[in-house]
Amino acid sequence: MPGTASSSRLAKAEAHSKHGEATKLEKLIKEGAPGTSVSVNPDKPRKGCFEVRGPGGKTFVSLLDMPRPFTKLKALDVEALAEEVLAALKE
Repeated sequence: MPGTASSSRLAKAEAHSKHGEATKLEKLIKEGAPGTSVSVNPDKPRKGCFEVRGPGGKTFVSLLDMPRPFTKLKALDVEALAEEVLAALKE
């Protein structure tokens, strides 16, 4: 069916709050693969967490228990992460 996302066209991001990085990643994935379903915080997010999962539950990045000021998250290359997710979506 057109307009429906299969499990192979689904990416999930979990972020403690809707971080700018999660929003930016969502935008890059949707631009690179129109029709892809991107879910940010489908469940209650864990505190200090930024995790991205793709098709088949593959984890691309998992930053857990980060203390403020989220240094690891700020150092994350969101563009490279988006490319990695897009490559997996095309497989």
